[in-house]
Amino acid sequence: DSDTVANPVYFKLFSLPSVPGYAVMSIRGSETPFDWIVNMQLWSASGLAQAVKWLTPFGWVWEPILPDLIKLVNMIESKSIGDASYYKITTQFVNDVMAGYGKEFGKQFSTVRVTGASLGGGLAIITGAQTDAFAIAISGPGATLSRKSFDPPVELEKLNTQTFNFIPARDYVARVGGRASLFQNAQCTAPKNDLFGCHFLWRSVCEITYSCGSSSRPVPCICVNAFGYPPPVQNG
Repeated sequence: DSDTVANPVYFKLFSLPSVPGYAVMSIRGSETPFDWIVNMQLWSASGLAQAVKWLTPFGWVWEPILPDLIKLVNMIESKSIGDASYYKITTQFVNDVMAGYGKEFGKQFSTVRVTGASLGGGLAIITGAQTDAFAIAISGPGATLSRKSFDPPVELEKLNTQTFNFIPARDYVARVGGRASLFQNAQCTAPKNDLFGCHFLWRSVCEITYSCGSSSRPVPCICVNAFGYPPPVQNG
């Protein structure tokens, strides 16, 4: 959904001719100043709550009521800010697709998966939990703490069963918002003095490729040239 002022979220729907009825929705990460404003809007309250919990002695005692406190903080936002929330657009689009959108063009999808990285990953997690689509995120901020502040609210059970998050080591952005049950911790080759070096999509792609193999697909050159991974070795 581009060329709009109120909701400049950008995503694409990919269909697979070899798998009829199956589609993947990919949501772009943060690129524009408005994207970073949305980041702050969606996750600043939960990030602040986490900081207070970590820095306060016996801060864990607040954990059961943190979602309610975050909901209370987010209630003060204006209606115009709430209407501009990216996740409302992505969730509506997934619901429309699964309800038959595209049928007039000869395409109807019974299965939709949502994915994204960074902001796109966080939006994918929210959308996956709000719909019957499942979400796979890379370095996406979590939604367990702010689940009650979304419209409609997100059920913890759906976050725990319908979303998956790939979290590199020292990726501080992906730890904001709280983790659901399904996630994968991973190594990160970025220097320790690089604060946001682990919060990078291509580095995560390279780590997945290096750890799990690339099957019959070529390994991106950036893995060797930019991130220091060893050259790929043909297996078989």
